[in-house]
Amino acid sequence: MKPRIAVALALVGALAGQWIAPARALPASAAVTPAANGVELLPPLDPRFVRLLKSRACGPATVRATPLPFEVAQTAGSGPPANAVASPAAAASPAATNVPPNGDTGNEGTGAQAPPAPTPSAFASAQGTFVPIPPVPPQGPSEIVPPTPRPTGSALLSPPPLPTATPSASASGPVFIVRPSGTPGPITGRGESPAPGAGASASASASPAASPSLLRTLAPNEVVTVADRLSGNSDRNQPSDLFGNVHIFYSEGQIVGDRAHYDGDHTIVVSGHAYLVNRVQSSILYADQIAFDTNTRHATLVGGTGETIEGVQRGKLHYTAKTLETASTGVSHGDRASFTTCENGHAGYHVEARSIDVTPGSKLVARKAVVFLGPTAIFYIPLLIIPLVEAGIEQRRQASFLPLIGYNQIEGYFIKLRLGFAPSNTYYGYYRVEYFTKRGLGLGYNAVIGAKDGHRYTTIDSYSINDRIQNARNTNVNIQDTENLTRRLRAQLGIQYQGDYGPALTLPATLNLTGSFVRSGPASTENVTFSRFVQGKLSDNLNLGFLDTLALSRAIQQQVNLTYARFNSPISSSNTFHIQSNTHAFTKLADFNLTYDKTDFNTNPFGYDRVPELQVLPHLNYGALKFGPQIQLTAGLYNEPQNHFNTTRFQGQFNESVYAKVLGGSDFSASYNLTQDYYGTGDAKAFDQQNASLSTPLFNHVVNAITYNEQHPIGPVNVPFQLFDRLSPASHSAQDVLRFYNKDVYSLQLATGTNFNRMAQPINYQLNVRPSLRSYLVFGGYFTPGSGNGFNSTNVQAITPFGKDTTLEFTTNIDWKNHNRLENKNVYLNKIVDNCYAIQAAYNQDLKQFTFNIVILAFPNNGAGFGFGGSGSSSPIIPQSFSF
Repeated sequence: MKPRIAVALALVGALAGQWIAPARALPASAAVTPAANGVELLPPLDPRFVRLLKSRACGPATVRATPLPFEVAQTAGSGPPANAVASPAAAASPAATNVPPNGDTGNEGTGAQAPPAPTPSAFASAQGTFVPIPPVPPQGPSEIVPPTPRPTGSALLSPPPLPTATPSASASGPVFIVRPSGTPGPITGRGESPAPGAGASASASASPAASPSLLRTLAPNEVVTVADRLSGNSDRNQPSDLFGNVHIFYSEGQIVGDRAHYDGDHTIVVSGHAYLVNRVQSSILYADQIAFDTNTRHATLVGGTGETIEGVQRGKLHYTAKTLETASTGVSHGDRASFTTCENGHAGYHVEARSIDVTPGSKLVARKAVVFLGPTAIFYIPLLIIPLVEAGIEQRRQASFLPLIGYNQIEGYFIKLRLGFAPSNTYYGYYRVEYFTKRGLGLGYNAVIGAKDGHRYTTIDSYSINDRIQNARNTNVNIQDTENLTRRLRAQLGIQYQGDYGPALTLPATLNLTGSFVRSGPASTENVTFSRFVQGKLSDNLNLGFLDTLALSRAIQQQVNLTYARFNSPISSSNTFHIQSNTHAFTKLADFNLTYDKTDFNTNPFGYDRVPELQVLPHLNYGALKFGPQIQLTAGLYNEPQNHFNTTRFQGQFNESVYAKVLGGSDFSASYNLTQDYYGTGDAKAFDQQNASLSTPLFNHVVNAITYNEQHPIGPVNVPFQLFDRLSPASHSAQDVLRFYNKDVYSLQLATGTNFNRMAQPINYQLNVRPSLRSYLVFGGYFTPGSGNGFNSTNVQAITPFGKDTTLEFTTNIDWKNHNRLENKNVYLNKIVDNCYAIQAAYNQDLKQFTFNIVILAFPNNGAGFGFGGSGSSSPIIPQSFSF
């Protein structure tokens, strides 16, 4: 095998600094595994792309399945891979391209070695021959080395010496490679034929030193053609024809067909079941004829149809065009085109347009588009842009290409439309156009604007409506801007103006300005903030702040916060200045916090001052003791400015928690907290809290949980401070929750409690049932004991199948006191059509509103859809998990 390793250098990647290794298509599940010699296999293919090659839902007939005698590999260095070996089919079979898929050559007993059966791969059942495209090539030239033939029954020959790789002169024409045929012989570059009589014996006696003249060095990004037969002149400047399983390899992809014609200049025309595959193997284009320009890498498809999975979450994006062109950048342009994400577009939906531009993984742009539901044209859009990229948290990429139509009691009948735009990945959004029969016309603009270098990010959300109900124009604007001024300085600015509060709701307009400057250093961080809020003549607020965080050492940190606030209203006004500093020190014995907190009021003081306060949190080590109390000590001087009163206070807090297994399998937990205060006036008071819970499993499907809470104040409530250290009243209560469950099949919960006040408490109940995998039922409410009480209201929620791929959900309240009347009814219907789009309809009794929605499932975040008065969300009404 070593001689064959040296003589089989990869073919397709040669045009871009790649090597082609022996032929075998990688399976879709193959992992990217670097070999010991530096050769890295191709990444695994997307299973949806494999289905693209298999399904052929649209497009011409399939390409004849003829395996190529090599496969693609990527090398990390500039030289050929050490383990690149010649294909057994190419070296040992007289007709390597006609080997049946099962590897049966039909030449048993002839002495010729039969090629091994091909390794199973994702393309084994594909109808079209496809060679995986290598990743982006490294810089530098590559070489084409003809394989050395192996005579029947002879030993392997030594490989010819490899010349030094030197770039050749650039040329617009392709490099022609002819597959071996007849008696095994060398594959010659540029159409050369082996010398007469060069059969197996001649090859066997050929000297390795005689082969260097056959070596061929390619310049980067050259075009290579591979075919069964070449007719005409193989010179780059002369016309020629190629026949039989033609492959054209270039750095951005490959073109496959039955035959091709080269005009001798820079154009190759491929016909006969022709198709084109891009480099990342996410898109495939079929055509009756493909014209390829070797200079610009520009392909023009006549009668082209395309399929792509890039940027599509579910299924594929199908598009057709009378003339379809694809550029080296991957952008496809089609005239008189149509597209759909349904496998049967005319039964589902499809869009016909004067022209479309598809940038895989970015966007689809259609001009003068008409939307069809089935055979019916329902809407015309001058310019339609659909994102083919995930929006993440930012939803401004979402845009509908159908109007939203609906009705509610307040706004009347309405129509809403979102028209998306996305000139680039740093500027995108949508326009809002809305018309209400009772309110009038509303226009909006939502956009995301970012700098290419990523230092700035701005979002704009605006809407304006000429409201006939209020007889005024109302506008809402929200602008948020973030900018990195330097590596350590960042600024944020926000502007919010709200004049539209909804239909039939009139309030003064509000203006809110916010901003901040943050400087981050190695040992300190400074943050300056400001805000201004104005609402007509009702209020005017101004806030200025400064926060400085400084690390004095690894054990000491200092924080200073300065705030100025001004408030004006027709009723009152105030100006306040607040200063707070905190010094935190960490030692092995304890944590220390020294705080100074004071507010200067000109009028209407409130709160309290700490001038200063020292807090100590000891680090207590109890050794082998499982549970140990935690202690916190606090001392300081406190001021209550409302009452012109100040005094000292010492506070100690004691907290103990216990967790244990009791009574076999029951879980018990309890906690006790005691707070003791001593004041400079001689007063003292305390407050203690106790909590306990016991959870006990009864049998396999029953659990009972009991909780008890108790608190006690000790001492005067409002002494010595009137607003500070107030004691809560005493109380004690208990609750019991009993659950019957069986995974998520059913769950019944009964809960009640007591406040120990001789008054009966309601009994809450909730039953969750899953009768089948697609249905749920929920009952919930409460029962109050006593004469004239009983059941008041029960909430009912249900999800049930309503046909194939159809779900019906509804919620309502049963009013047992009003002749069992159903109130607050909500009905929701969801139907998935052809695994392509979902039809959603809902009715809300309280709002007197009917909503309808159609969501295209394929596009990211369901960004393309339309609906009646809704946001297009398909979230369920009922919680889906009933497990305990």
